[in-house]
Amino acid sequence: METFRSELPCSETAAILLANLARTIVPRLMGSPEDTDEDMVLRLRDPRVFGDFVESIEGDSRVPASVRNALIEHAFDLLPLPRTEGEVIAVETRAPRHLLSLAAVLAAMGGLSVLHVMHLVYAVFLDRSLVLEVPRRVRSSVLRAIVVEGGSGEGLRVLYAGLHLSTVPESEAATELRRILAGSAIPVALRRSLALLATAEDGGQARLTQMAQREGLLPEVLDDPQGPSILASIPRMPEGLRSAGRRFLEQADPD
Repeated sequence: METFRSELPCSETAAILLANLARTIVPRLMGSPEDTDEDMVLRLRDPRVFGDFVESIEGDSRVPASVRNALIEHAFDLLPLPRTEGEVIAVETRAPRHLLSLAAVLAAMGGLSVLHVMHLVYAVFLDRSLVLEVPRRVRSSVLRAIVVEGGSGEGLRVLYAGLHLSTVPESEAATELRRILAGSAIPVALRRSLALLATAEDGGQARLTQMAQREGLLPEVLDDPQGPSILASIPRMPEGLRSAGRRFLEQADPD
């Protein structure tokens, strides 16, 4: 109980409820019914475990909405970020499998912040399968929320969109790209950057690599930009997106 009281803005009553739920749910998630309270506290500091716990109680009417929101915020707080601008992120633990579902809840409330976007970019860069762990409508809502999130830099949002579109099925990616390029609420410069990614001969790998370097996801100086580890980390945009990108660029730059 004290852990929830100290790490979340919640009442004693809510903390007791969360502690009881954790004692029931976390052992089931981990398959370890013999956990002590100390074991439980350590497990809940693992972003994957805490995220799964939060998702498991998302529909529990006993948990006040304000507490559920605080839990989601804390799930993001547990994710690592580079400590300094020039530091390359090095992460052993991974994000909750359904991180995008938690992000969708924040987005629906208009609460998706720059920090949340940064966490999503870093988590998806490290594990693009996170995008596919949630239903299409959920990941689509997160993508739309990120590209219109005005507080984040354009490069960060384009990087997320590039990672997202290169991960989902090509037909879905083409639909999403067309929707973004037609979105009047999305800055023209961002749409143009995405169109350039989509039409690049290398599938946008060079531009995505540069963006990842600026965000601290890759070293500033690469020994071999075409090395296997770099090519494995940086995806290629599907060729099926090129026609939509070309149409946008032709309309934006008719000359």
